[in-house]
Amino acid sequence: MSAITAARAYANNQVAFVAWHVDQPVPGCLGFELTRIYSDGTERILAAWAPFKEQSNPDFNAQDTSVWPVQKFCWRDLTVRQSRDGTTVRDGEVELRYRIRPVVKQTAGLKPVPVVLNKNYEGDPLPLSYFDEGFTTDPVKVTKHFGEFESTFTNGILSNQGLSKRLDEMAGKKLKPNEQSALLTQHMAEPGDALRERLAGDVLPVLQGLFAKAKEIGGTLRFALYELKDKELVSLLTAHSARVEVILCTAGSNADDTVWDTTNKDSRKALIDTGVPVHHRLFNTSARIGHNKFAVLRDAHAKPIGVLTGSTNWTSTGMCGQSNNASVITQAKLAAQFQQEWDALLADTNQLAVQGDPATFSAPNNNVQGQVLRKANGTALPAIKLGKGKAALWFSPNTKGTSKGTATPPDLEVLYSLMRKAQNAILFACFQPSGQGKTSIIAEAIEIGTKDRSLLVFGSVSDPSAMPVSPDTKDRNADGKISQDEQANTFRDKNVQVVLATALGVKDLIEAFARRTEVLTTGKAIIHDKIVVIDPLSETDCVVAFGSHNLGYKASYCNDENMVIVKGHRNLAVAYAVHVIDLWEHYRFRAIQVEMREQGKKPWDGLLKRDDSWEGPSLKSDRAMLANYFAGVLPAHPHHL
Repeated sequence: MSAITAARAYANNQVAFVAWHVDQPVPGCLGFELTRIYSDGTERILAAWAPFKEQSNPDFNAQDTSVWPVQKFCWRDLTVRQSRDGTTVRDGEVELRYRIRPVVKQTAGLKPVPVVLNKNYEGDPLPLSYFDEGFTTDPVKVTKHFGEFESTFTNGILSNQGLSKRLDEMAGKKLKPNEQSALLTQHMAEPGDALRERLAGDVLPVLQGLFAKAKEIGGTLRFALYELKDKELVSLLTAHSARVEVILCTAGSNADDTVWDTTNKDSRKALIDTGVPVHHRLFNTSARIGHNKFAVLRDAHAKPIGVLTGSTNWTSTGMCGQSNNASVITQAKLAAQFQQEWDALLADTNQLAVQGDPATFSAPNNNVQGQVLRKANGTALPAIKLGKGKAALWFSPNTKGTSKGTATPPDLEVLYSLMRKAQNAILFACFQPSGQGKTSIIAEAIEIGTKDRSLLVFGSVSDPSAMPVSPDTKDRNADGKISQDEQANTFRDKNVQVVLATALGVKDLIEAFARRTEVLTTGKAIIHDKIVVIDPLSETDCVVAFGSHNLGYKASYCNDENMVIVKGHRNLAVAYAVHVIDLWEHYRFRAIQVEMREQGKKPWDGLLKRDDSWEGPSLKSDRAMLANYFAGVLPAHPHHL
């Protein structure tokens, strides 16, 4: 019998997440060894990078968790498809189980832990023994296929020591931060580049596959795009000019907003020059954007049969330099609703005051979406039954008012209603829905979580201006203004945990662990996802919302957007939840480190403890709440009683 009483594993197409539970601290526990077990019986011990105290890992080399065990109760398997060396990615689907074994200092009578990797760190090894035989999870499949959904996530978390190390190796020297960013930008933009393809993950093949499918069936594609500046994706559009039609919106401007469409200028011209039918949807104003990134796949008879949607802009940064998602949904009724919106966008484009004259592409204008489009978008579309659960689709703008108002928009009212019914968890990842998270899902999630302390409310935010104000500062200023030091990198209030995406810099170096300043972004966004997941482990009540919608009022009032809300599709909800947890776990550590430094406090040293003193605090931490829920031992919610 193991000290571990419960453990479960979950996965999407890129990352696996394992959580386990112990009823009481394990005497002398120095952590846990994690082993990946393939369906053919092959075993691979997972990688770790943090050494014990009195050891050092200045070159950020990997060891197995049999050498540097995991001192917490959940773990992300980041190398389930990506190799440890940072150069290759394994293809295909795979079914796995995970074995979690507690380890202690080497003790007579206990089985010693064998050392698998060569010693490539500083300091003496710490011999270990297995406390018991451990606990093995049920099988989990690493896949992008979830019924009607082919759902993929990028590997665009740039702020990590492995990527910084890889860039230095590629350059043959230690690069300065601006040099790393420049080199990374160069590789991300080059078709076929190994680093580009690793960062894009399965998103790039999915986009490529959409064109291949259209060609295979003699079909056509109808696009509504915001940013278009990736030469490989532009080439796909121009190479298939006879079967594509594009509504291309304005993207980018100069510093004083006197010249517009700077992002799409060259791509727009390339489409025109090669005969691609382009409809120029010109919102050359900061008041609104045509923010969609969807494509409708139609068969040889122009019947919609599938749709691509998600948060990924058609730029190299969107695919490689940000966290993003993209799903191809093979569902004819849902595709027909997207086609209906594409037609409505085209009709609205044709009535705009300024449209297709090349002389107007870059000039400022005051174009506003019309009331016909707004009224149609404000009416709920029929929900669509899926193989598992059902999907509801919302488009915006969907309000009568053309500027952000105080009334909750209809699409967010539906999403808020679902959030208020959460029984165990609300997870989210977003870019910049609003200032301080107000009038957005951030403020709504926090309010729900502070009223019901049994809920897990965990999220990550990309833009500092969107971070909510910490509970101990929100009442300080009578004028409502918050100073920069008060708008912190974390919002931590018991069960409510929101973190800002940030990176380690030279002032945040972690003794014997991190020695390289990290790249945070090659553009504006870091987390570009727009995801809300509710109760992902529930078979019937799980919800996942995704699409282009920025999850705040402004998106609903002012922007062209789409949001897909799927209820009762557990496998899909879990896949998105794993992605959101991946972001939260990664940026939580960095946000706290940076925040502690900014507050004049000593950050965590990054080293494993050589005794079991880590165990008690970890069993009471916010991570323990997360681990218990995903291990399947969260106490019953009051709604269940």
